[in-house]
Amino acid sequence: MAMDGSVTRRAAALPRVRRGRLLDGGLDVLAVVAAVLLLGPALAPGVVLSYDMVWVHDLAVTAAGWGWTPGVPRAVPSDQVVALLDEVVPGALLQKVVLLGALVGGGAGAHRLLRGTPGPLGVPVRALAAVLVVWNPFTVERLLLGHWPLLLAAAVLPWSLLAGRRLAGGGSLPRWWPPLVALGSLSASAGLLTALGSLLLVGGVGRARRRTWGWIGAVLVAANAPWVVAGALAGGTTLATPDAARTAAEVFAARGPDGIPTGVALLGLGGVWNAQTVPASLTGPRAWAWALLVLVALAALAVRAARAPGEHRERREPVLLLVGAGIAVGAPLLGQLLPGLVALVSARVPGGGVLRDGSRLVALALPAVVVGLGALPEVLARRRHAEPGGARGEARGPRAWAVVGAGVAGALLPVALLPDALGGAGGALRAVAPPTSYAEARDLLADGGAGATVLSLPFSAYRAPAWNHGRPVLDPLPRALGAVRVVASDELVVGGRPVAGESPLTAEVLAALSRPTPAERTEALCGLGVTHVARARGADVDGAPGRLAPALEESQELASPELELGALTCSGDLESRVGPRPAETASLVVAWSAFALCLLAGLASRRARRTSPS
Repeated sequence: MAMDGSVTRRAAALPRVRRGRLLDGGLDVLAVVAAVLLLGPALAPGVVLSYDMVWVHDLAVTAAGWGWTPGVPRAVPSDQVVALLDEVVPGALLQKVVLLGALVGGGAGAHRLLRGTPGPLGVPVRALAAVLVVWNPFTVERLLLGHWPLLLAAAVLPWSLLAGRRLAGGGSLPRWWPPLVALGSLSASAGLLTALGSLLLVGGVGRARRRTWGWIGAVLVAANAPWVVAGALAGGTTLATPDAARTAAEVFAARGPDGIPTGVALLGLGGVWNAQTVPASLTGPRAWAWALLVLVALAALAVRAARAPGEHRERREPVLLLVGAGIAVGAPLLGQLLPGLVALVSARVPGGGVLRDGSRLVALALPAVVVGLGALPEVLARRRHAEPGGARGEARGPRAWAVVGAGVAGALLPVALLPDALGGAGGALRAVAPPTSYAEARDLLADGGAGATVLSLPFSAYRAPAWNHGRPVLDPLPRALGAVRVVASDELVVGGRPVAGESPLTAEVLAALSRPTPAERTEALCGLGVTHVARARGADVDGAPGRLAPALEESQELASPELELGALTCSGDLESRVGPRPAETASLVVAWSAFALCLLAGLASRRARRTSPS
């Protein structure tokens, strides 16, 4: 009889399981639709180039991609991962897969966090969560700024919380978690965000025991090993002077646009330093509406934490989520209020400059916002029950059309609060076809044999070419020329204020270009190992200061409306200045091996380390 009862209960549960899977699938489709509408023309044939997002059709595997490079290895390991993958998938298609995957992955994880949300508002709130993590100020601002590794890191956060919940329930770390951590650590800032999220959401929420903490730490070290080791070994990097560090801390500090207080912008999941990447809708009342929405979600989460029994495990999760939200808003706000503190770290700690853009941490608030929205129906229901007569009329459930209508309204709320994100942020993100002259220059240099070192002129970090619809983008030449070494500027100008680069080679090139005659300038560049000069052409660069693109003694090898390539009357080899020593090579091999093992961990083992609540 007991067995018959068990079978009956299981049979009754099957329809619920099927309904749950159907609902999950439907909400996944909703996240896909939101991502497609947001990206819009960015999904057309071609590559999307915007600020720091520089993709080419075929990125070459290079020594710099492994971390053997002068200067700060900002594109380690992201560039090399892309270079390896686009040997299988064309670069333009791979970019679309990455952008869609980051947005959809975040939305799919978000609505799964709210499984089991009770009451008629359960489905609408899950729909809101699925769209909100795709469509919010942080995502749009970082997408426009080109920080795609950071979007991957943000997408990992909901899944990290799901892994933490499994641990808290006495289960094991899921085998998909280590590969996700590796994908969320493709840059220094993304790795820091993923590590913070893992410590709070996996180890903290999961109440990990000592052995599991060791496993979590090992995964985080392996996932971040390439950029950490490459940064530690980077030759030719300099610490910023106190004045330069102060300038950088001030220009990269979080801020609110057009009179919106910084705290409001950060609470509303925005606050990026670059005003040109802030949608116009966030410069008015909608910025306050976003802050109000987040505040309501955090308040509901705080109520859930306060109402949980004193020693009950249900209190642990909301408290840690609120801690994460506090870091997300408080850390960048502190950096904005005390830029001298950030400058001090940047000037004295190698790699400390990664802390300058504190608003990157805003994504850490997303899990708290999602879970807080899920707690809102529970808080409202308890309030209604507490009121006199509040239980009357509850026997009749809501009609199906009312639930569907509420779901549609929930899904449309983020769109209504950020309407100009539609269609690639109002058309700002568009796929383009780079000029054929870049491929011609790449072929010419490849035919000339190894040893070419190209100086990119004008010697400035960003371009805004007409073929990219005037959209600013980091100089694409270093990636477009394949395995050829390219010397490009890392000195930035933000709001008219110059931010010094971190490679002494930048200063040496500027000194060489400042020599009084073409012959002296050419000879100085030869001494730096430069063999060729590539000059960008177009309305965006033709008016550049003469000191950034002076005349040199060169023989022209390629001339086009977008690019000119000339060979200097000398030869040199920059490789001897940056070539790795055996110890550096061994360190990077170990680091990349650890990263690869982290990526493959989910495939190599079907068993994760077991743990139980302490």
